[in-house]
Amino acid sequence: MKNHEENRILERHRNILYLVCDYLEHNGYIDASDVLFREARLSPEHRVCDNVDLEIIVAEYENYYKMKFQKYPILCKKITGREMTRQVTNASKTVYKSIETKAKSISKQARNDPVKETNLQQKITDDNTNQINLAMTVTSIFPNESDGRSSEELFNVPMEQSMQSKIMKCIEKLYLDNAELRKIAEDISCEIIVNKLNVHWDDVIGLEECKTAVKEAIVYPLKYPIFFDGPFSPWKGILLYGPPGTGKTMLAKAVATECHCTFFNITASSLVSKWRGDSEKYIRVLFELAYSHSPTIIFIDEIDWIATNKGDCMLSEPAKRFRSELLSRLDGLVSNENSNVVLLATTNSPWGIDAALLRRLEKQIYVSLPNEVARLGIFKLYLSNHLLENTDIVNHIVKCTERYSCADIKLLCKQAWLLEISPICRRLEQKETPVTTLKYELKNYEILAKLLKKMSPTVMQIDKYDTWNK
Repeated sequence: MKNHEENRILERHRNILYLVCDYLEHNGYIDASDVLFREARLSPEHRVCDNVDLEIIVAEYENYYKMKFQKYPILCKKITGREMTRQVTNASKTVYKSIETKAKSISKQARNDPVKETNLQQKITDDNTNQINLAMTVTSIFPNESDGRSSEELFNVPMEQSMQSKIMKCIEKLYLDNAELRKIAEDISCEIIVNKLNVHWDDVIGLEECKTAVKEAIVYPLKYPIFFDGPFSPWKGILLYGPPGTGKTMLAKAVATECHCTFFNITASSLVSKWRGDSEKYIRVLFELAYSHSPTIIFIDEIDWIATNKGDCMLSEPAKRFRSELLSRLDGLVSNENSNVVLLATTNSPWGIDAALLRRLEKQIYVSLPNEVARLGIFKLYLSNHLLENTDIVNHIVKCTERYSCADIKLLCKQAWLLEISPICRRLEQKETPVTTLKYELKNYEILAKLLKKMSPTVMQIDKYDTWNK
């Protein structure tokens, strides 16, 4: 019986090591997992079962502890200064012990060769210095000693990795005692744009009035908050509406690039859940994360999927609760405490949005079809100088694309380019003519003229947008 219990304890210890190795490997700590695997002498013939996970075990233990003692267990504690000193001392002893062992083994090998012994002694000294340096952390006393470089630049840490680390620390701080909300926060944090979109105002061709309105509504309050206080608080909700393909999402990307703030790109899959009550929790966690990472822009593309004006009789009970939670959270943005959190939304059908939601989107900006100047600016990206120098051709192309959106013009030029390079591709397939130089520009006006007769604009009911705008 005693041997059986001892075997169970040994097997439990071995299983814990396998679980830790599996957890390290799945979270990207490959080197640490390999070191543990070798030092613990684990067998490659065994692996963790599919239905077992270290996080699941910890979560189940937390739930059991909460049910039994009405509070969550404290798994880690902050050590005192004396304990930290003892820990560093033990680490130093371990380092010096390994140095001494290494020196003895090397001296035995080099006892009969004086020259080799001198070189080995120098190597021991260098290794000792490196190992001792690894046992301590050196930090600068004065912050200006880094020559203006950030900690990410000094230690070659990518900006995306640093941002993700800060996000995870914030989540741990907000939801230390609630594993469920912490998991939701981790899911929503995936919607934060951490990499640079590199879309600037100059990249948005035309839409000068829209760009000015967006700057006044979003950029200026974030950059110069001193002018937007008291009774003149900034807008909390901005709606970009207009026909599809006119550049609404492009404007949002420019805002994300120029404002240098946290940018949440929210979609339907980010907030809607099939489980009862989860969608309300997702909205709650979204706004809590936005407040903690302020200044923040919450971007929701095609916001009409959230709430429509079909009436409560057409909505299910979960949809009603979802809309109620969203509207209450939007009302919370009005307070001065949340002055650095802005909701930016886009829609192709503003007349389909619920009136209560539309009221909270205070600033409404109409993104219309491109005018002649904007259309000419778009064509300059695709047409060759030979075509652009011909005034008659340019005027004809601009006139024929009067009701075209920016996306329509881009599609037109792509189709024309495909028709231009088709003969070259066929010759290349037959290995006839090698391509020496290639300019990415449209040169054949006849192809464009034929396509203009065949292709029609995708935007319909433009008068409906003008009427709603008025």
